[in-house]
Amino acid sequence: MQTGLPLWRRPRAQLYTVTAIVWALVLAILFLAWPFLLPFLLAALAAYVIDPVIARIAAARVGGRPVPRAAAVAVVYAVLGVVVYLLAVSVFPAVYREAVRGLLELRDALTNVTPERIREWTGGIDRFLRRYGIPLDVTPGGTPTAGGRFSVDLAAGLAEALQETSVFLRGRVGDVVTFSRAIVTGTFQTVFFVILLFMLTAFISMDAPRILRFFETLVPTAWRQDFRRLVRGIDAGLSGVVRGQLTIMLVNGTLTLVGLLVLRVPFAFALAFLATLLYVVPLFGTILSSVPIVLLALTAGGLSKGLLALGWILVIHALETYVLNPKIMGDASKIHPVLIVLALVVGERTHGIIGALLAVPVASVFVAVFRFLHRKLAELDARAAAQPGTTSLAAPDAAPTEPLTKGRTQP
Repeated sequence: MQTGLPLWRRPRAQLYTVTAIVWALVLAILFLAWPFLLPFLLAALAAYVIDPVIARIAAARVGGRPVPRAAAVAVVYAVLGVVVYLLAVSVFPAVYREAVRGLLELRDALTNVTPERIREWTGGIDRFLRRYGIPLDVTPGGTPTAGGRFSVDLAAGLAEALQETSVFLRGRVGDVVTFSRAIVTGTFQTVFFVILLFMLTAFISMDAPRILRFFETLVPTAWRQDFRRLVRGIDAGLSGVVRGQLTIMLVNGTLTLVGLLVLRVPFAFALAFLATLLYVVPLFGTILSSVPIVLLALTAGGLSKGLLALGWILVIHALETYVLNPKIMGDASKIHPVLIVLALVVGERTHGIIGALLAVPVASVFVAVFRFLHRKLAELDARAAAQPGTTSLAAPDAAPTEPLTKGRTQP
C-alpha cells in the first residue's frame, strides 16, 4: 500500500469505492424492479429446496463417470412431474368439487337466515351465558344491570355481518357458470405461472454452483473465508426455515386430512388443502386453519365433534412443536417468536400475502448475518485481549452474550 498518497488516490480505496457504488446501483435496481422479480425469487427458493437432491444425484457415478448436473435436474423434474400429475388427477378435482359445493351451500344457508332465527340463536347464547354465570347479555336492547353485567347487541351485529357475507357470495357465486369461468381463468393463469416458475428453477438449478462462485468473486480475497462462513450460516438457517417448514407443512396437512376423514367432518379435502397451504405461515397458519375446521365440525356433529376436531389440531400442533421442529428444523433455524411476528406483520403490510410468505425466510437471512457478526465481534475481542498492551471491548474472561435469536451459532 502506498501510504504517502491521499486516501482517495489509493488504488485499493478507489476499487472499494467503485465496488460500493456498483452494489448500491444493483440494490436500487432490485428495489425498483421488485414487482417483477417475484417469479425469479420464488424460483431461487425452489432451486434451493431441491438442490440437496440434485447434488446427491450429481455426486453418484454411472459407469465410473459422475452424473451431469443437467441430467440430475431432469431426473428430479421427472419425479416432480409425476407427483404433480397424480395430484392433478386425484386430489385437486376433489378439492375443487368440495370448494364449489361448500360455497353454494353457504350461500343457500345465508339466504335462509331470518331475523327470527337470529333472535333464536342469540336467545340460546344468552341462556347459556346466564346458566354458567358469565356477566354478559347478548339479547337486543339489553342494558347493564346492577350486578355488573355487560350488554352487547349480538343480533344486530350478526344480521349486518350475515347480510354483507350474503351479498358478497351472491355476487361471487350467484351464477355458477360465471363462477366456474373465473376459476378456469385463474387456473390457466396459475398454470402459466407454474410453468414459468419451473423453467426458471431449472435454469438456476443447473448453474447454481457457478452462480455461487460468481458472487464469491465479487468479495475481496481477504474477506472470502468470512464470506464462506456467512453463506454456511445462511444455509443452516434457511434449510430449516424453508425445507423444514415445507416438510412440516406436508406432514401436518396429511395428518389433518386423516383426522378430518376419521371424524367425518364435511369438506375434508378442501379443509385439509386449505390447512396445508396455511401451515407454511408459522404461528398464524395453525390458528387460521383451525377456525373453519372447528366451526364445520361443530355444525356437523355438535359440541363433541367440535371438541374432537380441536383436540386433534392440538395434537398435531404438539407433535410439530416437540418432535418435528427439533428433528427437522434444528437449532440453527430457530428464530425468536417476537421476530417471527414482526417479520410477518411487516411482510404482510408491505407486500400482502406474498410478503407474509417470504417474511420468515428473509428474517432467517438477517438472523444468520446477525449471528455471524456477533461471532466475529467475539473473535475480534478475544484476539485483542490475547495481545499484550491492548484492551478489549469486553472482559477477556466474559462469555459472549447470547443473541436475541435462539440457537447455536454455526461455524
